[in-house]
Amino acid sequence: MTNKLWFLSTLSLAVFALAGCVQPSPPEVTFDSYALSKVTLEGIEINFNLEIKNPNPIPMEVTNYTCKIYLNEIEFLNENRACFSLSAADKKKVAIPVYVRYDKLLGTAAAILNTLTSGGKTINYRIDGTVNAGLLGVSVTTPLKASGTIPLPTELPK
Repeated sequence: MTNKLWFLSTLSLAVFALAGCVQPSPPEVTFDSYALSKVTLEGIEINFNLEIKNPNPIPMEVTNYTCKIYLNEIEFLNENRACFSLSAADKKKVAIPVYVRYDKLLGTAAAILNTLTSGGKTINYRIDGTVNAGLLGVSVTTPLKASGTIPLPTELPK
């Protein structure tokens, strides 16, 4: 009986010691794509699509993610979204919609026409943020960064 108790005590101590040494990997975040989802006379809606992956062999809770989206260096979105779960070695697509009014992006209607007539065909975007997750009682954070250009629509709806 004493040997069994000693064995269980030693095994429990070893499990707790190893658990303290294990550092979970942070979630992997990649910018997947963007899509113009709606074009109106007043503006455009752009979905920024991200992929968040759990590289760990056990489930992970994404506690929140923060995201700032800039278009032509003007901040259009600053948000903090709530949590979701990721199974072991799983990934999830996350779409962040941003409605952009032309007047905010380019100023007045005259500025829009000036941009288009002077050959301006794209707008720059930049995404900055973080993804926070928890696993085995340990919090991990990973940066969220992407940048590029988006073509302006060549035709407005009738």
